[in-house]
Amino acid sequence: MGLSDWGDFAVVIGAATAALLGLLFVAVSIRVDPIARSAELRNRAAQTLTLLLTGLLVAALLVVPDQRKWSLGAEYLVLALVVVGVAFVLDRRAGNRRGSPFGRRLDAVNPTVVTCSLLFIAAVILLLGREDGVYLLVPALIAVLVGGVVNAWLILVRLTG
Repeated sequence: MGLSDWGDFAVVIGAATAALLGLLFVAVSIRVDPIARSAELRNRAAQTLTLLLTGLLVAALLVVPDQRKWSLGAEYLVLALVVVGVAFVLDRRAGNRRGSPFGRRLDAVNPTVVTCSLLFIAAVILLLGREDGVYLLVPALIAVLVGGVVNAWLILVRLTG
């Protein structure tokens, strides 16, 4: 199975993450006042946005025609490193994560760590010339979808900043 055979999977994941990105904006707009007042909620919403955008970018890069394994691996490696950096900054800016039950819930189920770890391993395997690293995208993107939905729900039902 070649990289070009992953097109349908990438289209489905891309559409799902794009839809969830739109729903995240709706959830944020419904709770705009508490989110605006809370650094934690603002940064958690930004983390969820980053997670869903990562899934969309993973899918978009997968459907680039005639792409070599090593170039896809390099793109995924850069993406994983950038997302880890952004997640770290947002987590620090969210602050008070140890004392907040909300922050602890999101930290306990951290789909960004799962996604970036699997994306990093897939990137290394692709850089080594093996395309079976692409199979690691399946659990990574499932983590994106599940994590995006759970985080958006937690942001939506969080009533106080």
